[in-house]
Amino acid sequence: MRQHWLILGMIVASLSGCTTPDEQKSSPLPAVPTQDVLGAEPHYEPYHPSANNDYQMNGHIYHIVQDPSQFSETGYASWYGAESSGKMTAIGERFNPYALTAAHPTLPIPSYVRVTNLSNGRMMVVRINDRGPYKQGRIIDLSKASAERLNLTQSTKVKIDFIQVAQDGSLSGPGTVGSQIVKQSYALPGRPVLTTGPLGTPTMENIPDQTGSQPLANQPVEQTQPLTIQPEVTGQLPAMKLQPSKPVTNSMSTTAASSPPTSGFMVQVGAVSSEQRAKEWQQTLEQRFNVQGRITQYSNVYRVQLGPFNNRQQATDLQQKLADQIQQSSFIVSP
Repeated sequence: MRQHWLILGMIVASLSGCTTPDEQKSSPLPAVPTQDVLGAEPHYEPYHPSANNDYQMNGHIYHIVQDPSQFSETGYASWYGAESSGKMTAIGERFNPYALTAAHPTLPIPSYVRVTNLSNGRMMVVRINDRGPYKQGRIIDLSKASAERLNLTQSTKVKIDFIQVAQDGSLSGPGTVGSQIVKQSYALPGRPVLTTGPLGTPTMENIPDQTGSQPLANQPVEQTQPLTIQPEVTGQLPAMKLQPSKPVTNSMSTTAASSPPTSGFMVQVGAVSSEQRAKEWQQTLEQRFNVQGRITQYSNVYRVQLGPFNNRQQATDLQQKLADQIQQSSFIVSP
């Protein structure tokens, strides 16, 4: 009898050992957390025909990245501002220090990257439209507006991750991993809450970042003073000619979704979560700068835009006024 039970036990053990891994219940993989990343709007643009060839600068040959789909790079960033305003970029655009743009020595242009400040975890999308920097230890040259929003110093390390934009507008590449690209929005990670100041101009109340990133101990390279943006007074600019469009109504009952479609360049000054606050902000700016405006809705965010303008230069002129008179950052939305 004992031998019978022993044989039966061996048979059961043998059968249980035959269970294949495919038959075993697998545990579901944990969901990968995503974070909203804001900034420039990635959209498909063909590479510039003459700005993507290998070239030589200061005795060094730079080879353009032929397949940037998995491109990532870590290093130090530099920035440039009003001193370069109006100069032509490598693809023939006028540099605008208030646009969310950057320069890179070897990535194809125009293109888009996600830039991460490794000290505070801030991320944003910028458009690469120029060549440079050519300074030892620097991997990307950011516009003043981009550097300001990332809160960079000369000793801050950054990581850049390429964002591949297909012809159908779909996004891929390392710059999209763990990220939800929010298009055409001014807000930043750790979104600010806008309230109305004494003059009716929205002011920002800081909300702590919830990215969970810890500051890194960076080694100083040149200087360690934080980037300080001083407003530059350039005087009154000539009046801008607006593209004819339907009059803007001041009725507070008009919803963002009912804003009439417009063609031309728009200047986006911000995005808020309250439709009422967006309308008040729009009307304040319309009266202050004698321009038309509109509100567009994206999910639960209301964007405040001014315009439209016949050309990019008119939109740039308004950006300059916004920066000089009320220290308001903005960016241009192309038609």
